[in-house]
Amino acid sequence: MQGSTSNQGMFWSQARELFEQIVSWLDSDSICGLEHSQIESNLLENGYELLTRLLQTKIF
Repeated sequence: MQGSTSNQGMFWSQARELFEQIVSWLDSDSICGLEHSQIESNLLENGYELLTRLLQTKIF
């Protein structure tokens, strides 16, 4: 069970890191000038990856 707890902590950490990257990107000037569809596309891609990482915390 210890390995499972260790893996779960790793996946939580990876999910948190990706979440923080998404928030940082949204808060940055780098999105200025992007079309709404470009921002949405990036959020969909990264949001899907975030959801995958969150799910992994429950599977592993």
